[in-house]
Amino acid sequence: MDNTIEKRSWWQRNWKWALPTGGCLTIIIIAVSFIGYGVYKVADKLGDETSVFAFINVITKVQKNPEVIAALGRPINIEDNDYDPEMNTNQMNLEMDLRGKKANGVLRVNALKVNDEWDYKVFTVTVEDSGEVIDLLDDIE
Repeated sequence: MDNTIEKRSWWQRNWKWALPTGGCLTIIIIAVSFIGYGVYKVADKLGDETSVFAFINVITKVQKNPEVIAALGRPINIEDNDYDPEMNTNQMNLEMDLRGKKANGVLRVNALKVNDEWDYKVFTVTVEDSGEVIDLLDDIE
């Protein structure tokens, strides 16, 4: 009779739980990495598109301003197909035609993004028939 006991290696003794645990852990780490990268890219893209949000804010302020509504009438339609707020994320220079039920007008905005804040230099609506200039700088800040 042979009394020698063969000592098995760590892998031979523990492979039944180590293989599934290691494999699952690897898959989880890879999945979390992909999700984290996706969240980072989306957040980065949204940070770059703040001029889109500033543009939407400008249009909303114009359409809700009582002076503009009184001068142009409702609804106020913006007639411009050329402006793309994604073209320059740090600057907004626009001049757009506005069409209302009572009159037409021109929206002029000049703004610069400084330290993640928009600094508006010009934000006016000029009524075409009367030449009245409605200054909206106080509404935006």
